[in-house]
Amino acid sequence: MTNNDDARSAELMNAVDPAPAREPQATRLEAAMIDSARAIRAVEERPGEKSPELQAMLARCRDLHGRARAAAARKAYFVAYDCLQQIERELVLAMDEDARAAAFAVYLAEARARLGHWRCVAAEALAEAAAAKAPSIAALQALMRNVHEARQDRRHRIEIVQRQAPLLLALLVAAVVFFAVWALAGGFDWVMNENIEVTLAMVLVTGVLLGFFGGLLSVAFSAVRVHAAPSALELRWNRAITLARPFIGAAVAVPIVLFLQSGLINLGSATPALALVLCFVGGFSERWFVAQVERLAGASERTAK
Repeated sequence: MTNNDDARSAELMNAVDPAPAREPQATRLEAAMIDSARAIRAVEERPGEKSPELQAMLARCRDLHGRARAAAARKAYFVAYDCLQQIERELVLAMDEDARAAAFAVYLAEARARLGHWRCVAAEALAEAAAAKAPSIAALQALMRNVHEARQDRRHRIEIVQRQAPLLLALLVAAVVFFAVWALAGGFDWVMNENIEVTLAMVLVTGVLLGFFGGLLSVAFSAVRVHAAPSALELRWNRAITLARPFIGAAVAVPIVLFLQSGLINLGSATPALALVLCFVGGFSERWFVAQVERLAGASERTAK
């Protein structure tokens, strides 16, 4: 390794927070930046005169690498990775046909394994167009952009969930502590004791609490299932809706209790315990709850007939 390589590695080390235990993303980004710098340097050191187009491409790559280092220094990992991926697409201009074919095969395999919906269709269309010949620069860059955007979308979703995780954890801890205190204070004794006269207020208050807890758990499960989450843009702007879901679950519990206790919905022998279960289920997933109530109500009507 030359002195210039040592200087470049030292510069990259200073650009990324060297704390792998606390910042695992920083370690991975550091490796990606070093690999990107190596790829740029390999093209720069090729023998022979470089065309103006190639020189302009290398200038863009150096500028992007500088932007990536600056983004890494302020821990803007999404921006840093985006710059590195742009460099990777720019370097396609320096590839020969064999290198493009190899890169195309790797990216196509990743696209088939990880992408879905229209992105997978686009990847297959590019593969079909390049089947009879070596992939063109434009085809490889299009496939790479397709895969890169999918990677960035997932990375952004993970970052958004990580930012929301402390608040979600605090709400879960508070809910668990509250229910523990409520149980110790005898708030659930009426559920287990048949000798206590059950009032509508008892069922309603407990049902609202369980609906809130169900909605909170629904948010938690949605957060950990990152691959099933909506797009990054939707997640970013729907944070208020996400935080409102536990309260929506609590609100859903009100008509559940009122409808069951008043007999407007006939589910047979609907005990208060069943009402509480439905309140929790309704808070956890209102769509699932509506479908199940319709199914049970329909079955009850058929039995009555």
